[in-house]
This record gives sequence, C-alpha cells and structure tokens, in this order.
Amino acid sequence: MACPVPAGETVTRRAAVVVLLALACTLPACEHSGPGSVTGADDVGPWGEGGSLPRRLTFYEGDDVTPSVAGATLVFSRQSAAEPSNYAPLGRGREACVAFLPAAGGTIERQLCPDRLIALPDTLVDTWYEPALSPDGSRIAFLWKRGPRLGALAFHEAHLAVTPVDRPADTTQLRVGVHYLEAGDVPRRANIPTRVSWVDDTHVRFLATFEHIVKVKGGGSERVTDTLEYPLALMELDVPAGTASVVPGGDSVVAYATAPDGAVWVVREGDPALVLRLDPASGTRTPVGRLPSAAMDLAAVGGVPIAIVAAGGAIVGLDPLSGIVFPVVVLADYAPLAGAGPARRLAAAGGRRFVVQIDRDVQTWGSPADLWLWEVR
Repeated sequence: MACPVPAGETVTRRAAVVVLLALACTLPACEHSGPGSVTGADDVGPWGEGGSLPRRLTFYEGDDVTPSVAGATLVFSRQSAAEPSNYAPLGRGREACVAFLPAAGGTIERQLCPDRLIALPDTLVDTWYEPALSPDGSRIAFLWKRGPRLGALAFHEAHLAVTPVDRPADTTQLRVGVHYLEAGDVPRRANIPTRVSWVDDTHVRFLATFEHIVKVKGGGSERVTDTLEYPLALMELDVPAGTASVVPGGDSVVAYATAPDGAVWVVREGDPALVLRLDPASGTRTPVGRLPSAAMDLAAVGGVPIAIVAAGGAIVGLDPLSGIVFPVVVLADYAPLAGAGPARRLAAAGGRRFVVQIDRDVQTWGSPADLWLWEVR
C-alpha cells in the first residue's frame, strides 16, 4: 500500500514520559472470508471494556491498511488472499477488499472483495482502499482503482466512489474523478483521493493526492515497485450534486482531522510541523501549536489533535488551547513492537481511543501492516 512521503525538516523530539500499556490479545482475530459473510470459525469474540490496551486487532499475513471507524465498526482495506479469482493467475493478491471488524477487536464481520463481486468479462485488477462508512452506516465512500493485470506500474482509472455499503461494485452509483492541479512552474496533478472521511450525510472530505508509482530493477529480472503519495489539497465532495471542490484555505494541506466544533485541524506542505485551525467556511487559518517534527498523519481524539510525527517514531498530542505538546506513545519503546516498522495512519475510535496502522517490520520497500487499538491516557 502507498506510503506518504514526509515533507519538511526534522526537529529533535522532546523528552517526555511515554504512555505504555499492557498487551491484551495474542489470538488470531482476522481470517479471509467471502464477500458479505459472517465468520463463525475461530471466533475469538469481542473484548469487554475491561480489556487492556494497546491491543492488536488484525493478524492477517497480508496487508491491512487505511482504517476508519464509524460508531462501533472499524472498516479498512485488506489485501486479497491469493485464491483463484477472475484475475488469476496474474492478478492474484493484488486486489484489495473492504473488511469490517468491531472497533474493540474480535472477528471479521464481513469482507467485500472485488474479485468475488465483479463478474467477467471484467479483466482489470480492482482495488478498494480508504473505506469510510456514512454516519448512518448505509453507504460507504472509498477509493476505487482499476489497473492492468500485466504490470503494476500504473492504474487505468481511479475514482472516489460512494455506494450502498453492501454493493460496492455497483457502477451505477456515484463515482467522481479527482481533478486538482497545484500552482507553480512545475505543478503536480492529483489523481487519487486519500484520507477519506464523512463530514455529514451529504459531504465527504478527502485529500487530493498525487500518486507516483516507481520501479526499481534488481540484479536480474527482479522488479520492485513502490508507491509515493503527495497530498496536494483538502477537498470536499457534495454527494447529492456529485461535484468536488477545494475546501476554502485547503490548498497545500497534507494531513487533517475534523475538530469537535466543525473546524479542521490541518498541517500544510510548507511547514508540516505547524498545526493550524482551518475554518472551512471562510478559509481562515489560525496557528494552534507546533509539533516536534513533521506530521505524517492527524486524528481528532478526545477533543484534541494527535499526530504521528516523523522524528523518533512517536505519536504526540497537541492541546488546542495552550499549544502544549504532550506524549502519547513512542512505538519503538513498546516491547511487542520491537523491530516493527513505522506507523502510517491514525483513525479516531471513539472517546480517547484510536487505531494505528503499523508496518509489521522494517523492509527497504515496505512491509505488510497490522492495525492496533490504543488509548490516550
């Protein structure tokens, strides 16, 4: 899955006490299942509120990425298992499904996979990323990419799709292309939506992002591909109208989180350590505070913005009233994550809880990721 590229300078992380909590679960919780099915086998059951945190939520050998939480449901993109499909043999394992899991942990409730739901003669590899449930749970917004089977260096098309939650393959529903061209002498053009979220029942917010797929040749015929993402602007989709536009003041935004009062906490490419409060109606941006280093991602947890920062593998919080930074956790100091790769994504999970996407280990070209549940104490 794509890995955002940090921008801006690195600043030495401030020393602070780290919140370290006990690990709760070591049982496998997530297995591959058919579309829309309820997994009954190997049911580990939900954890009670008394369970300890942090808690590993997914135990899949493939990739679990781009989490979001609506109510008590965690939705995320899961790399499809290498099973016979419409895309076999060349596309096996490249498609991505949408999985549903209780936000507190437990068993996969259902899994919607394009290779199972899109009938022949479709021969393209379809991937569903960035899923976000609507406030009433009836619809899902997500990034739908379609690419050729004979190579992974490009995709044929990409859309921000909004469909009924049980029919993501329904092409008669809303599909909108991302069209944003940044200013400058050599401008980049956004081609995908990332960090998809719902503002209300009729509006979806996202980052207009330029995705660049690169190839690295090995010593022989080996080919390694990697994907770089460059967010360019904060945009909003009017679902009934089917039109998307830049949020006033949303240019150059690389990470965002919606504040409790309806404003948006953002960081911008020119200074990604500076958190700003953006009024989406007027476009007015007001400084809130400065993080120890560039923000890789933001989430609104317990009424405050928290951020994955580039320096030190830390997650920190920022008091929006005082601008004071406080520690949440340094992942490398947590023993069960020894040797793990960086955190890539945050998702608020209600109250003081949040979900973190963490690479399983450190590899030159990335590693599959797992999802973990944490809490700000």
